[in-house]
Amino acid sequence: VAAPLTPQPSVVGRVASMPLISSTCDLVLATYASTKESHPHVKTVCDAAEKGIKTLTAAAVSGAQPILSKLEPQIASASEYAHRGLDKLEDSLPVLQQPTEKRPWVQPGAKKKNNKHFI
Repeated sequence: VAAPLTPQPSVVGRVASMPLISSTCDLVLATYASTKESHPHVKTVCDAAEKGIKTLTAAAVSGAQPILSKLEPQIASASEYAHRGLDKLEDSLPVLQQPTEKRPWVQPGAKKKNNKHFI
C-alpha cells in the first residue's frame, strides 16, 4: 500500500515561509500597525483602502474561478516550474533562510545614511 501523497505547498506559501521573507513581512506589518495607531488621519485613509481592497479581492476571486478551473493543467505546470526555480534560488541564496533580525541593515546600531538604514 502506497503512502498518501502530501500536497506540495503553494509557491506563494513557500516564499512566505522563508525566514527572511516572513520576518520582513512581520516587521512591515508591525510598522504599518504602529503608524496607523500613531496617526489617526493615516489610519482613516488606510482603513478605507483596506476595505476597498477586500471588496475588490472578493470580486476578483469569484470572477476568476471559472477561468482558473479551465487553466488548472497549465497552472500546475507553471507551479512545478516555479518550485524548481525556488529550489535553485534557495541553494544559491542561503540568506533567504536567515530572519531579518540577522541582517545588518535592521540591527540596532547599523550604519545609517540620510536617516535610513542601508545595505
